[in-house]
Amino acid sequence: MAEKKDYRTAELNVIAASPEAIISGSMDEEIRERMMLTIEAEGPILESLLYKRVINSMSLKKIGSRILPVFDRVASELPVRITYDDKERVFHAENEEDVFRPTPDSSVRYSYQIPTEEAVCCLRYILQRENRIITKTELSKLFKAELGYDRMGSQVDALFKKAAKSPELKRTGNGRFTI
Repeated sequence: MAEKKDYRTAELNVIAASPEAIISGSMDEEIRERMMLTIEAEGPILESLLYKRVINSMSLKKIGSRILPVFDRVASELPVRITYDDKERVFHAENEEDVFRPTPDSSVRYSYQIPTEEAVCCLRYILQRENRIITKTELSKLFKAELGYDRMGSQVDALFKKAAKSPELKRTGNGRFTI
């Protein structure tokens, strides 16, 4: 059964790292540790958000074309389950549960940072909670509210539509959703 837990971000100490140190490989273990801490706190997490968290914790402004291959190599060697959301990797925590995580008001997590499989968990949670047949329009409103968004912008709508296509969700003959 899908559950609901508040989303929390990884708490990483901020350090000063130079691009040269990262490129040299001397920071590989530090990058690996920061990635693992982030994955354990926030998993499932999209690759782009994982990299952003680690980059910010290392006092870097962005990941340039010289640094990206280092991050890709370190991430590929992590001892975690990796799936794909379209073409982007999703990193999973070791004891990850079947949950979706609404973002508390104190944090910012944009809809494009939420993996599709987490959005599917949200839809399953809503269907189980409501315990009735729901139209797509009503389900989209409940989805938006459950994740804490004020309105159904284009990115939230795109996430909903992608999740609603999941074969894990049951539909009636007339296209309504059910448990």
